[in-house]
Amino acid sequence: MAEPFTVRIQVRGYETDSQGHLNQSVYLQYAEHARWALLQHGGIRQADLLAKGVGPVALETTIRYRRELR
Repeated sequence: MAEPFTVRIQVRGYETDSQGHLNQSVYLQYAEHARWALLQHGGIRQADLLAKGVGPVALETTIRYRRELR
């Protein structure tokens, strides 16, 4: 079985609230960042896709929050 793909992301202070919780909207931004990183890891560059007039499209997004991220 292949190892899962991972991306390290540094949480910036302005992405958290006064209790230190990550803002709910930021999770989606992190997921989008990881998606492009995975494509790049697989040899698919955004510039190449744009040059061909194609690209990945998100048709639906669902987030189930399981616990806080600090």
